[in-house]
Amino acid sequence: MTTNLVFAHTCIILDASCTINLFASGQMDSILTAIPRSVAVAAYVREQEALRINVRSGDGETRILQPIDLQPLIDRGLLIVVAPASEDENESYVNFAAVLGDDGEAITAAIALHRNWASAIDDRSATNLFRREAPQLQIISTPELIKHWVDAMNPADAVVRLALEDVRAGARYAPGRQHPLYEWWHGFTTRQP
Repeated sequence: MTTNLVFAHTCIILDASCTINLFASGQMDSILTAIPRSVAVAAYVREQEALRINVRSGDGETRILQPIDLQPLIDRGLLIVVAPASEDENESYVNFAAVLGDDGEAITAAIALHRNWASAIDDRSATNLFRREAPQLQIISTPELIKHWVDAMNPADAVVRLALEDVRAGARYAPGRQHPLYEWWHGFTTRQP
């Protein structure tokens, strides 16, 4: 099953959950490399929300918090950091924050709306708001980005399985049963090596 993901905009802005999920995969560099568009993250998300993931300690049993360091991706030009840059973006941010109760998702949505960018969002309420307020803009989920990476880069099944397990453990994320890629995702995580 190959992805039918078509990148409809010049840039994709990641919300906090997608940033955390992709970093937790241990494959964020490769995933961003596979995307044929610019990828951005809001400065607020980078500095205030996408801060750490759970990782296995040396004994393999305990989990410890590891800081998320996006700087190497920024230095390589794989990720750009942006902030609201106009009165319209700031006004939309305030309005979205009032509805969502989450500054990171609100900033991400406001920037995407006013710059005509796609948005990578996994949160259901933010996705619903975005579809209502900006139906012309593409919404992409973590599973879609990872599936695109698998199709474009063809990593070994063991690498994919580990990445998906690390997203589940490190970011506490797996797609719900209603997600179109649920079967694909869980097929990898339940497949025997």
